[in-house]
This record gives sequence, structure tokens and C-alpha cells, in this order.
Amino acid sequence: MSEKVVLRRSQEEVLKYRTGLMGVAAVPGSGKTFTLSHLAVKLIMSTALESDQEILVVTFSNSAADNFSTRIGNRLRENGLM
Repeated sequence: MSEKVVLRRSQEEVLKYRTGLMGVAAVPGSGKTFTLSHLAVKLIMSTALESDQEILVVTFSNSAADNFSTRIGNRLRENGLM
């Protein structure tokens, strides 16, 4: 079961994203992966994507990509989508 998430103001601003390009730069440990994972899940669950559309998350390293994949997958499973 998912626990209550408390976000900082800067994280809330990221989660207001709707369309277009976005870059997020912040210090290590600031919650970038956490926030962007939540954003990806929110977009997947609330956006009517066409069959040729995708949500792309680009990271610097393979370990970061694995981390995103795991976090997003877990959240989607919690919501019954995987």
C-alpha cells in the first residue's frame, strides 16, 4: 500500500508540469528521482497517450535509469497498471 507523500514546494512545482521540455537540476539527495518518478506515474495515469506517444525520462547513468524504471514500475503496480 502506498504511504502519504509530503512534497516540498519545489517538488510541487515540478509536478505541475503539463507539456513540452523540462529540465530539473538540483544537488544530490534533493529528491529529483523521487519527484520525477511521481511525475512520470502521474502523466501515465492521467494523460490520454496515443499509440505512437511515449513519456521519456533521460538520465545521466544506467544506474539512474534502473532506479527510475524500478520506482515507476512499483508505483504503476500499486495502481494496478502492471
